[in-house]
Amino acid sequence: MEESMFTTLLSLPLFQGLGYEDVTRIVESTRLEFSTLHPGELLCKQDAVCDAVHIGISGRLGVRTLSADRSWAVEEDLPEHGVVGLDVLYGRRRTYANTYTALEPTRLVTIDKHTIGALFRFFEVMQMSAFNMLTTEIAQRDRLLWLPPAQTLVDRIKHFMLCHVLRPAGRKRFKISMALLGQYLSEDQRRISKALHSMADEGLVQLYRRAVAIDSFERLLNG
Repeated sequence: MEESMFTTLLSLPLFQGLGYEDVTRIVESTRLEFSTLHPGELLCKQDAVCDAVHIGISGRLGVRTLSADRSWAVEEDLPEHGVVGLDVLYGRRRTYANTYTALEPTRLVTIDKHTIGALFRFFEVMQMSAFNMLTTEIAQRDRLLWLPPAQTLVDRIKHFMLCHVLRPAGRKRFKISMALLGQYLSEDQRRISKALHSMADEGLVQLYRRAVAIDSFERLLNG
């Protein structure tokens, strides 16, 4: 096996902790599908059946999450080496929770459900890596339930946004009208507009027609 292949796989989630012989065995005996997506190319669509796990090797994926009634959406970037599909590969929900599209040339490795199951049976360290990823995500979302109540409308808007992103970092775009955001927060649209404009004046967000863009979600939370 080429050294570059070994190094690449060991840098990815699920493969970390394996040895050279383990990775060599996986490459020689299982089907790992390597592919490249071009900018704008779709990886998977929200509500489509998930039958594989996709792991980013290089490049960037954009993530779009639609609300249940399709009235608004959140767009954000997936971090490098992000894993797609692991959270819905098993269990009652077998459909993707988000839509993933390449933002730039993006290399991926795809592992089908049958192969993932075999790898988990033979390599406990991969199974533990998957458990760690899933339990960490659950713990992060559970933490949101115990945050102190927001004291201002600006803080309530930030909390709403925090509850609807995959990770509290990076660029985001909330494609939602002020009127609809006001309905979610039980606030008058004019007060929502005033609060958002004050956030824009501080450089925390940029306002567009039916959209709120955020360059740095970390700065928004700390601002």
